[in-house]
Amino acid sequence: MASTLEDTLFSPPVIILGVFGYNNKLSEKDLHDLLLLVLQECAHVPTRILLPSEGNTSIYLQEWAESLHIKTQVFHSNWVQNGKHAQWIREDRMQKECTHALVFLSKRSNRLEKYAEQLTKKGKIVFTSPCDPPHHPLLQRPQIPPSASASDCKSGKGTMHSFLQFRTKE
Repeated sequence: MASTLEDTLFSPPVIILGVFGYNNKLSEKDLHDLLLLVLQECAHVPTRILLPSEGNTSIYLQEWAESLHIKTQVFHSNWVQNGKHAQWIREDRMQKECTHALVFLSKRSNRLEKYAEQLTKKGKIVFTSPCDPPHHPLLQRPQIPPSASASDCKSGKGTMHSFLQFRTKE
């Protein structure tokens, strides 16, 4: 007689969160609130966090991850050997391993904004944080339509795609 209940193994989803860019103006509390928003959106704690070696946000993120017993991996840039391309090489290594990405945008250029769009096109789940955060952290998730062509996705001159915005409530 066959059993109607079948045993199935539950394997939690593997979430590898890659952090791109940094924001030295973000306080530890605001970063903590931002991370809570990411956790709520992912619905699971990341298995591993990939961090750049520069920036205060990497230090805060590493301490936060260690307090939750999340493995971290720090990626260093070889500035002597690779020169100005060292950051791009490091980010390329990180994006190959991550399943989710948290991108801190810069107000000096839109390079990280374009990079977030590229990651979204590659199937990664991407969250962005603005360069000048308000009092409450803002988490944005780029939404690129599947039928968008490469020329439609350029984000210069005010043609930025709409974002879903998640704010914390007081």
